[in-house]
Amino acid sequence: MSRTTLCVLTALVLAVTSGALMASRQQVMGDDVKVPTGPGTWKVTLLVTGKSLGDAKLSTATPLDFGRQHILREACQSEQMLDKPPDARHPERRQVLWTRRAGQQDGPFRALYEFYCTTSVNRPSAPMTELAQTLSAAPQPGQYLQRESVIESDHAAVADVARRLTVGLDRSEDQVEALYRYVEQEIANEPSVAGPAVSATDCLKRQGGDPSAKSRLLVALCRNRGVPARLVTGLTLARDSKQMAQHWVEVWLRDQWLPMSPYSHHYGWVPRTYLVFGYGDLPIVKGRNVRGLEYAFMVERVALEANEPEKSDSWGRSVFATLSFHSLPPTEQRLVEFLLLLPIAALIVCVFRNLIGLNSFGTFAPALLGLAFRELRSMPGFLVFTTIVLTGWLLRRLLDRYHLLQVPRMAVMLSLVVIVLITAIVTACHQNLPATKYVSLFPMVILVGMIERFWTLETEDGTSASFKTLFSTMFIAAAISVTLSFHAVVRHMFRFPETIGLIMAVQLLIGRYTGYRISELYRFRDFLRMQGPEFNVVHLD
Repeated sequence: MSRTTLCVLTALVLAVTSGALMASRQQVMGDDVKVPTGPGTWKVTLLVTGKSLGDAKLSTATPLDFGRQHILREACQSEQMLDKPPDARHPERRQVLWTRRAGQQDGPFRALYEFYCTTSVNRPSAPMTELAQTLSAAPQPGQYLQRESVIESDHAAVADVARRLTVGLDRSEDQVEALYRYVEQEIANEPSVAGPAVSATDCLKRQGGDPSAKSRLLVALCRNRGVPARLVTGLTLARDSKQMAQHWVEVWLRDQWLPMSPYSHHYGWVPRTYLVFGYGDLPIVKGRNVRGLEYAFMVERVALEANEPEKSDSWGRSVFATLSFHSLPPTEQRLVEFLLLLPIAALIVCVFRNLIGLNSFGTFAPALLGLAFRELRSMPGFLVFTTIVLTGWLLRRLLDRYHLLQVPRMAVMLSLVVIVLITAIVTACHQNLPATKYVSLFPMVILVGMIERFWTLETEDGTSASFKTLFSTMFIAAAISVTLSFHAVVRHMFRFPETIGLIMAVQLLIGRYTGYRISELYRFRDFLRMQGPEFNVVHLD
């Protein structure tokens, strides 16, 4: 069997297997391929609007992934702002950081954060269970007993009410229940409105408040009696076109945190539809150098249609559901998404190099650059990267005078590139330029490697050839960035990871292609025109 036949047969097996797996997944899972549906699944959209007054910065809180609540998918979108996903190192306080895009003028902006979540996870993952255990641990001595800015537990009015309500009650359980009944029944319920936070003392003075104000008052009363209590910031999942953040209370009783909501008349429990964003009086949206900052949630239920049959809990469905990437924590979902795009980027490099005939610095450097530019989603990123490479190329010319060995030369080159980047950061900071937003996404090894290849190619083939290769590398990276920026491509790879088999099949076929490349057809176009019979003339002397 020839190598070409072997490659074709292997590619055929990969393509058929991948197609069969995708078809089976679609047939078994149905619409659950896009996002799992069910009675405990919700789609939530957070819209933030405001006006930028300069170098605008924004942070939006996101729900926690722990216990029985799980984030199935999340996405950010804004034409004026660039988003940075939540940091995996702090799962207990997740937030998206937004900065103004390069080239955007001051003025109105919109930022959209959308996520799907479920509150009925039967088998939480290990990270979800670990975080739940951490957050439900017993408080440290003196923790959750101090005064806060809007929870004035030591205020005279709060202390008087707390003492009056707990006279003759020695047990903490009885004291907390008495305080709860007072806030629940004697403090009137009021609707939530946008504006400054209503403190515990204001709620007590007015004898009325929204869910947040009544929860702050209950926390203040409990802390005044020496019972640890904390505020929970979250959202109540109910179909509504416009919602604000909600707060409820957790009190440390009987060696556990007991949830309660005096506004909604829940004592010792809250419904599963209470989605936790964090613990404490957390702001959902914070801004700097912005004005007129407003936000609102829209909650929609994701469930079966009325005429859709009940999903059977078959063996195949259980397998596909277990292997679905939607079960991963949000941070791992983004990592898997990045890894799934790498084979597509490598395929694009193969097409440009083996079929079109464009050269590049390195084999997969354009793929990694394209993914970095995809994260930047801005044209200045290309200019910053090109400037860094050309500056390094000039430094390499100076370094060649020392005739160093290869490894020490690369080490010195890396140090010089670091110095250039630090200088650029300091200069941009003083000049209020956004160039530093792009530096951290460029791998240093790729930068140094491309500078070294640029110099080597110039030495061997001349300056013209080196600049042509640089431009073709940037062109391939730009093509990868544009292709992988389509949400349809990302969603398809996330839902059907079997597509990697089809990509490998195409890569195998390209690997056995030995014909003319498109650029060669262009270079030898005059020769190809001379292949007709009228040119097949032999002259004999």
